[in-house]
Amino acid sequence: MLKIKQYGDVTEFKAAKTILGRPIYKTHFYYLGGLLIDTGPHHIADEILEALQNYPPEKVVITHQHEDHTGNCKRITEEFGAPIYARPEAAGVLANPPEIEIYRKIMWGNAPAVKTEPLDSYILAGGYRLEAIHTGGHSYDHTCYFEPQNRWLFAGDFYLGENLNGFMIGENIVEHLTGLKKLIALEPEIIFCGLKGRLTNAKERLVRKHNSWWHLCCEVKELYEAGKSSSKILSEVFGGEIFFYYFSQNNWGRCFMLDTILDNLDYFDGNKRTTHKGCSN
Repeated sequence: MLKIKQYGDVTEFKAAKTILGRPIYKTHFYYLGGLLIDTGPHHIADEILEALQNYPPEKVVITHQHEDHTGNCKRITEEFGAPIYARPEAAGVLANPPEIEIYRKIMWGNAPAVKTEPLDSYILAGGYRLEAIHTGGHSYDHTCYFEPQNRWLFAGDFYLGENLNGFMIGENIVEHLTGLKKLIALEPEIIFCGLKGRLTNAKERLVRKHNSWWHLCCEVKELYEAGKSSSKILSEVFGGEIFFYYFSQNNWGRCFMLDTILDNLDYFDGNKRTTHKGCSN
């Protein structure tokens, strides 16, 4: 499945593999002034390459190295000669992709190996200049792109929603919170999200996400310091683990979010569970 929407100069592609006619996970990527921001999953490469004939990319930039965002980098650079720009943390992964879990193969497919060019602090897209903002968090290489004139934020998988309470293994709560503060300070107006598509009220959404997670982290800290076990905290704060943890071969779950909070309790020392207009700390 591939659907295309136009928002002024920004073209949005919504892509997903379908099973029995139903999309199983939607990934959004974007085109602006000859620049393709992410490339979608490899499972629907033919549809994506056909659509891009009307939006020929001159260059490609990625938000992070996960296969639903990089799955067609190789096909696109072969078809259009477009260089792929990525942070150095992602370059080795893209050149030599690791084995991925079965659920990721089913939903998105493997990303074929591809060579990349070094990403600068900004990248040009026609008459637009996008600032590259390294956030980490969801992935250690995760980078958002901010266009200051229109206050557009191309956020990859850094936003996703305001009340998520699960992580992929390896995600870092402190990087998430500090990254959110970076993005809030930019005062974006529009989020172009990798999961949810175009969203308005960008700054307010980011503030709510930061405050929601900050309060959750402080609640975990209070319970841990009161002597509660991690299993009790997982049950009381997160509502226990979910089935997807097992379906994902222990790759995504609420326990991973809890683990990174417990590993970083010192970060919350001296901070109260208060909500501010900007951020909580």
